[in-house]
Amino acid sequence: MLKKTLYWICAVVCLWTAAPAFAQSLAGLGAINGTVRDASGAVIPGATVVVSNPSLGIRRNLETNEAGLFAAPSLPPATGYQVTVTRQGFAPWEAKEIQVLVGQNVALNIILDVQAQVQEITVTDSTPVVDQLKTGVSQVVEDRDIMNLPINGRRVDSFVLLTPGVTEDGTFGLVTFRGVPGGNAFLTDGNDTTQGYYNENAGRTRISSNMSQDAVQEFQVQSSGFAAEFGRAVGGVINTVTKSGTNDIHGTGFWFFRNQDFNARDRYATFNPPERRNQAGGSIGGPIQKDKLFYFFNGEITRRYFPLASSVTNPQLFTATGQFIGTCGAPATPQQCQNAIDYFKRFFGQVERNADQNAVFGKLDWRPNERHSLALSGNVMNWFSPNGIQTQATLNTGAGVGNNGDSSVRTRFARLSHTWLLTPTLVNEARFGYMKDRLYDAVNPQLAPPNGLLGQLSVQGQGNLGVATFLPRVQPTEDRYQFTNNLTWLKGRHNAKFGIDFSHTRDVVDLLNNGRGTYTYATFTDFARDLTNLDGGKRWQRYQQTFGRPKIDFFIRDWNF
Repeated sequence: MLKKTLYWICAVVCLWTAAPAFAQSLAGLGAINGTVRDASGAVIPGATVVVSNPSLGIRRNLETNEAGLFAAPSLPPATGYQVTVTRQGFAPWEAKEIQVLVGQNVALNIILDVQAQVQEITVTDSTPVVDQLKTGVSQVVEDRDIMNLPINGRRVDSFVLLTPGVTEDGTFGLVTFRGVPGGNAFLTDGNDTTQGYYNENAGRTRISSNMSQDAVQEFQVQSSGFAAEFGRAVGGVINTVTKSGTNDIHGTGFWFFRNQDFNARDRYATFNPPERRNQAGGSIGGPIQKDKLFYFFNGEITRRYFPLASSVTNPQLFTATGQFIGTCGAPATPQQCQNAIDYFKRFFGQVERNADQNAVFGKLDWRPNERHSLALSGNVMNWFSPNGIQTQATLNTGAGVGNNGDSSVRTRFARLSHTWLLTPTLVNEARFGYMKDRLYDAVNPQLAPPNGLLGQLSVQGQGNLGVATFLPRVQPTEDRYQFTNNLTWLKGRHNAKFGIDFSHTRDVVDLLNNGRGTYTYATFTDFARDLTNLDGGKRWQRYQQTFGRPKIDFFIRDWNF
């Protein structure tokens, strides 16, 4: 019992002493902190501090404590913050156009002059260029970068590569931090939207993006030294914040078109793959009730046509153009041989392939008074790609037909948050988040063999001649429920932060690999005789099939303090 008590005492002391200078990161939020002194350097307690943002309807009335400190944590990232400081006998001090970035603690060192000497001091754009309170390695990609820099497919998390130490790992467009593959955490407005099964961003890399680029305000990329509240990451943390409505009505509209004529051609490629891509959408945000209730809405559609060039490279059976050079004869009839040759022709030529995506995001912000701030947001993304399991432009292994199928992804985010200013020195932030990510692949009837055989085939050493052995599959359907509560307390020269984070993640996988069976034929003649079977014979060399319960259901409950 004594050891347990000493453990908790040490934990609290370490937490308390580790936060003397506001140096805490914030998931999806920012903060403004400061120290007020007179010209001699002595701290000024009891000064009135007002932190406000007229565009967002935010106003916090604070007071410096006995150490001359004030803190305004859990602020929505935005530009246009103002800080005013007044104290009897001193000239008023004011700073305008302060920008608060996601995960940033803006520190202000304020000097008040005597009233008789100076009437008023006004500072414009007082945000420090260098965040002196930051202990880790991080970088913020702001809205102007997201909107102005070119990006392939408008996948906003690709901007992560702008951060030093972040590179592609060569696996389906994933990124690595400091050479550590995988193990990254993706946060959206503070909630964990990492797909835990593959440890990737929700929706994975096959989709265009799980959220429209126009719905993202900015994001912070943390490479190392991040706070405990970001946990569960051994690589890096991508801390994204979405846009909100303001007292002014703003909107955007866009349409992007791309085809093969605009694509650079590889000098060693034999042809430039055909492609047509249209991305269109828009957003609008504004006030429902000035200074109280705000809305933001965004929608985006993507329509892509990118057919696949399929072939089979097997010098024993076919030329590169699809001409049969193999051997087929008795006891197979000429018609049986011709039927088998015609069957193989389906593996040469163009495979029709599309990718359609719809993404919708909405957000409501409500500030009934100065002490309470609530936000409700949701994001829905549907992606469907006929024959889109294989994403390469060309495939010469037969996989473009025999190992392909329809792919679909459905992603859902929802978030409810409440920030409560209990006292000028005590702020509580609570939020609930939900995420659903479903990846489903199925056989495309157009790619199935004409004889209705839905197994996989291997003929004379050439595989991928039937239907993919892993279809259909749900891998996975993932649901996550998350609750987080953080309490920030300014006491003397210390700014302490306490929190709890609970996450319940459930995954369902429905996959029976090779459940339809695989037929292996030693010769083309044997395959031809079975393709149009006239005598009921079975001439395969080997048949393999998997049996069992295909569905796996498991969950993880994660508690963090």
